[in-house]
Amino acid sequence: MMKRQILAQVAFLATSVLVTPWSMACSANMAKPFTAGPIVQQPATGTWSGPFSEWVVDSNGVGLQICTDSVTADGNPPPCFYDPVNPANAYTSALNRGGEAFWFLADSVFDTVDAAGAPALRAVIVMGVESAFLSDPPAPGFETQFQRLRTRIDVAKRGVYHVETPWSRKTYTVTTLLDPGNGQNRSEISEPIDITFAPGSNAGMVTPFLIADNRGNVDPAVYIGDGLTPTTVTGSPCDANFVRVTAFAPDGITPLDINGGSNILTNTQFTVFGKLAPRAAVPMSVDAVYYTRQAGEAKVNTMVVGSTSTTAVVSATIDGAVATLKRDGARFFASTPVTNVPATIVVTGIDTVVPSEPNVQANLAVTDLVTINSATATCSGTGLQRTCTLAVNAASSDDGTGPAGTPGLTLVNDNSPLVNGSVTTASPAVPATVTVRSSFGGQASKPVTIVNQ
Repeated sequence: MMKRQILAQVAFLATSVLVTPWSMACSANMAKPFTAGPIVQQPATGTWSGPFSEWVVDSNGVGLQICTDSVTADGNPPPCFYDPVNPANAYTSALNRGGEAFWFLADSVFDTVDAAGAPALRAVIVMGVESAFLSDPPAPGFETQFQRLRTRIDVAKRGVYHVETPWSRKTYTVTTLLDPGNGQNRSEISEPIDITFAPGSNAGMVTPFLIADNRGNVDPAVYIGDGLTPTTVTGSPCDANFVRVTAFAPDGITPLDINGGSNILTNTQFTVFGKLAPRAAVPMSVDAVYYTRQAGEAKVNTMVVGSTSTTAVVSATIDGAVATLKRDGARFFASTPVTNVPATIVVTGIDTVVPSEPNVQANLAVTDLVTINSATATCSGTGLQRTCTLAVNAASSDDGTGPAGTPGLTLVNDNSPLVNGSVTTASPAVPATVTVRSSFGGQASKPVTIVNQ
């Protein structure tokens, strides 16, 4: 088990017993699913944290890796607690850790007195995502990884105790008071819950992760907490960033004094640690952004080549509204009706199941789409007598029914305007490619086909 654990101690005072009905922030279980990465195999050289999931990612996209840092980058004590290497055990030397290490760990510890000053309650709530071994000493094949929610509360009075965590709530009825003792299972309320998980999607118990508001002296770009500093947190899926105990007498109705005259005790202080997993921007390349207008109705079309991850999501922000692109493999597409065609849009790629950074591409110009239907040349004669007629036919995706009217199309090669979508020019030479540009911003190019040569 762990050799080191530093917990916050918080005392509470209140002035009167609350007799209002008990209300809950979370229902029985409002934890969100999380995803565990693939099992890390031992490299040919160097150390590794063991055959456990490479990372875990919660529903907020926070990805954590097992932390076995011995010191921080600036040489301070480590913000991660884990069992040390046993020099007599070759396997732990290869792991560079002992039997127990964590992706995430948070503690809530508090005690109180009643209105008479007598001890009323002492609680230790441990919440974590842990890697460990079923053998002692650690041995290959005995690895396990699990979520942990351990509730241990010593109480001085029989009664009904409602306990709320950032993800859930549960009711305990205490009918017998135990003799004082030092054993960790000697609490009147003692419920250790450990739920194993495998790579892939898993039901949550202590997810999303709690993130420390005050991370002490550690780098917030690397760690979600220092494991030492009592702090408020964020992360609860039901905005219950606290542990709360509400107590009633055995009848379940009469308030029971557990906190200086109150039957309610709320602790907002936690110690938290966890190391962020490496993150890279979600792969994404915007192929095209253009609009179409037919009979006065306009649509903005967005085409993207993105991540092959099945959990990647691409969206387009158009005039403040967000449209999620449909996907086909690694290709994403959306055709979004608009009242007014915006000058630019923003395209964002995210993946909340893989440790990653959002890929945001802003100020993408929205133009009409120019399509060159044909570009052909007919030539006669040779040498100085050679004459070629170039015929180009093109169209815009804007049919001209909008407030700006019909777009003008121009053959860029010789700056000739297209009339009714067509232009014919004569020249001794034929360009390899023609380009047509719209006055509404669109542009297209096409190789020229010589039809009689």
